[in-house]
Amino acid sequence: MKILLVYYTGTYNTRYLTDKLQAELETRGHEVDRVEIRRGAQVADAAKYDMIGFGYPIYGFNSPLPFNRYVKKLSIQRGQKFFIYKNSGETFGMNNASSRILLRRMRRKKADFAGEYHFVMPYNIHFAFDADFVREILDKNNKLMRIMLHNLECGEVAKIKSNPAYNLAAAAVSIQKVGGNVNSFLYRVENDKCTKCGLCVKNCPEDNISLKDGRIKFGHRCDMCMRCSFFCPANAIDIGFLEGWKVNGDYHLAKLEAQGAPRQPYITAQSKGFYKCFIKHFAQIDEQYKELFGE
Repeated sequence: MKILLVYYTGTYNTRYLTDKLQAELETRGHEVDRVEIRRGAQVADAAKYDMIGFGYPIYGFNSPLPFNRYVKKLSIQRGQKFFIYKNSGETFGMNNASSRILLRRMRRKKADFAGEYHFVMPYNIHFAFDADFVREILDKNNKLMRIMLHNLECGEVAKIKSNPAYNLAAAAVSIQKVGGNVNSFLYRVENDKCTKCGLCVKNCPEDNISLKDGRIKFGHRCDMCMRCSFFCPANAIDIGFLEGWKVNGDYHLAKLEAQGAPRQPYITAQSKGFYKCFIKHFAQIDEQYKELFGE
């Protein structure tokens, strides 16, 4: 098949998944192109592809606004196959509603739904994940990736069920509609820490950050992707209302993945609190994987 991967990424979790997905698809003999959504990204000629994969990080139980805007511009053909590979730092039920806008748009175009898959990736906001937890997450993701590829090639459709309550609640807390613009008035840089390396200016997907007269300046079209604060080598960026939840520092995912899953499971039947939501999700992946591949 000729496949187009269309994705938005904040702190590169979705890019990491897309890199792996592209490599696996090409190994299987498929022709793959990709588009990473950022300000000014050229609209792809979607009509020439047999299948489109849509990837995005879940922001406040919703798909990112830049992702929604880009997808709206695509020329989708009747009967064209598409699938979704989304990711978040937790598996709460409201995340099931995050694809509702995309799915509604594709139904209007009468595209052919080929499945939806929810990958877990480490937080870039709230709190940092323990390294062993990230290793376990990446191990489960590799299994889910193999399940997804099997299903796509065999025509098996995996669905993530939402409901009206989830849809309504997710719409009500769609923080990106105003949150980024409002919070951006409070962003500032601690000049005694800032090295003027320009990394935040160079990498902002909305070209919302500039260096003027020796000072970092923020505009007001922020997507709240957290890329600037997460990767700031000096931890010099204050992110306003969210400062108390800031996570700073690269997880170095490839290095952790190379170490394999931790010797002892991080998530167990006894996991409590926040971690309880992963018990069922991880168990379902293991069950499906064993059923398909006997491992």
